[in-house]
Amino acid sequence: MIVGVTGASGHLGNVVCRKLLEKGYQVRVLCRKDTRPFEDLNVEKFQGDVLDKDAVDSFVKGCDYIIHSAAIISIHGDPTGIVFRTNTEGPKNIADACIKHKIKRMIHVSSTHAVMELPFETPFDETRPYKQKGSFAYDFSKSTGEQLMLDYFRNKELDGFVVRPSSVIGPFDFRPSEIGKALLDFYNRKIPMLPPGGYNFIDVRDISETIANSLEKGRRGEVYLLSGVYYSMKDFAQIVHHASGKKVPKMVMPFWFLKMLLPFVKLYGKIKSESCFYH
Repeated sequence: MIVGVTGASGHLGNVVCRKLLEKGYQVRVLCRKDTRPFEDLNVEKFQGDVLDKDAVDSFVKGCDYIIHSAAIISIHGDPTGIVFRTNTEGPKNIADACIKHKIKRMIHVSSTHAVMELPFETPFDETRPYKQKGSFAYDFSKSTGEQLMLDYFRNKELDGFVVRPSSVIGPFDFRPSEIGKALLDFYNRKIPMLPPGGYNFIDVRDISETIANSLEKGRRGEVYLLSGVYYSMKDFAQIVHHASGKKVPKMVMPFWFLKMLLPFVKLYGKIKSESCFYH
């Protein structure tokens, strides 16, 4: 069986490829320029972009399964619209090609950022309401893309489902990812204070194992929340300390201070708008 993986040069994508190869699948990857993550892997390489319909068509043709993990992650907004286009038109192009070439199954990799964090007092599960326009650009784009794919899976001739990972962490993080950068910042003592709250972290190898298994076990039209363990940022910093021996900040930044910084963060986002991260 041939499995096509988009976003294969990203953190999750390249580990998914490794897991698929372990399980005996043939792997085909769609990548743009960065081929470092799979230089040591026996994969078939296709160069192209998910917004290029011709490239997508060539990539999908001949595959049995498609895992779509390509997306643009941006913490600086979306002034050019490329984040929204890539995270919505991209999966649509893949889905259309899957229908055309009668692909057996498509897996769409979404994100917990697609749904609302509030209310905190109720379980965070697959039924959470979606983020709406006015949310962070990346969040809204993933929300729209996920809903678009569920419409394909439930109402059109395409067998597929959605996986919704929380914060991905682990090895083979070549670029690195935003979480990888944060770990390096902790290690290099570039973070003077800790933000309040925390996050749910999941090992990239666990996600990849789940995705590989779900090629056969997943159910059409479902959403699967892939989560791990919740850590406060203070606890997370201590884990970095114990693993590296480096000193980490102990003081937690109050919410009022974060709100005071928000205008400066927005200004920085405009200046650094080209720093979108493609995976």
